[in-house]
Formats: sequence, structure tokens, C-alpha cells
Amino acid sequence: MKKTDNLLFVWGLMALNIRSYHSVDEEQWLKCHVMAYLGSNERRFLTEKPRYERPSIELVYVDDNDIIGFLDIELEDVPGSVCYKKVEGNAMLWDIGILKEYRRRGVATQLLNEGISQAKKQGVKRLEAWSIEEGAKEFYEKFGFKRFFEYHHVLIDKREKLRPLDENGMHITELYAHVMPDTDINDIMKKYAPKEVHICAGFELSV
Repeated sequence: MKKTDNLLFVWGLMALNIRSYHSVDEEQWLKCHVMAYLGSNERRFLTEKPRYERPSIELVYVDDNDIIGFLDIELEDVPGSVCYKKVEGNAMLWDIGILKEYRRRGVATQLLNEGISQAKKQGVKRLEAWSIEEGAKEFYEKFGFKRFFEYHHVLIDKREKLRPLDENGMHITELYAHVMPDTDINDIMKKYAPKEVHICAGFELSV
């Protein structure tokens, strides 16, 4: 990954900058990731940072030496290999997060703008993103993304509802599943009584 020059921003006496992620950042990145997703419906508590097979843009937002935000974009090599839509010039925004105390200061916008700027230099024409979080959906729409697809995430934890799925000696005690639009979510609700139901929305942005 090509090294990125630091981009400096100043809030009062506090200097912050955006730079490329480096392997030595992993432990601090993971701590930031956990805190950024704390209280979220996304099940993203990671024990190691994701590695990407394809070219990627991996940025961190730093306050002095502390990571307070992150962004990961993966670029497609073959249409449809990463993104839902099969078009040329695709990239997936896999992850973006900011510590709670730094939110509503433009940090996420700055990170995304820098990520898009680097992606465009590598030939990206369309950025795709997905979320079940209402705050993230609002952020994407304010940024200019357009919603193009929806489906449901469901969490089922009732053992008696899951027994019919047992096989090969395995007892299913909890199931987290995606319910596509061609399945009536009301049928799933009646049959399995999910503990959680979330609408997952897909967004796209021409860059």
C-alpha cells in the first residue's frame, strides 16, 4: 500500500491528522474499533484487523499518537467480486468508525473524503457501503450516498425454534441470518420469533 502523507487538521490547540494504517497500529486500532462499535447493533468486535486480498485504502485518524478513527476501502479487481452491483470501477467501504467523544466534529467526513480522493486516483468510480445502524445510514445520505437495496438481519436465540435446523450432531443454539427481499419478513417473524430484526441498507456513491 502506498504511503500517505499526513493530512493535518487543527481544533483549537489540538492537532489531528489522517495517515495510512501500519501493522504496528494493530493493537491500538483494535481498541479504537471496539470502543467505536460499543453500543452498536453491528457485531464487529474483532480480535485482529481484517486483511484484504485486493488493493485497499486503510486510513487512521490520529490525535497526537492516539488513533481516534479509522476507514477501510477495498478496491475490486473483477466486477462483483466484492460489491453487490457488478459494474466497473467498484470499491467497498468496509469500515468507518470514530470514537464517541470525537463525533460530530467532521472527523468521519474528513476520513471519507480522503479515502475517496485516494480511491479516485486508483480508478474507482463507484463506492458501495452497507449498514444496519440508523446513524450510519443518516451519515451516508447526508454525504450524498443513494440507497439502492434493503434486506433484513435477524437474530434467533429460541432453542425450540431452531431444533428443526439441527443436523450431523450439531445443536443450533443461536442463529444470525440475512433475510433477502424475496422472503416475507413477517413469515420469519411468525415462524422463528427473532430476538432482533434490523434493516440493512446498501448505499452507493459515484465518485
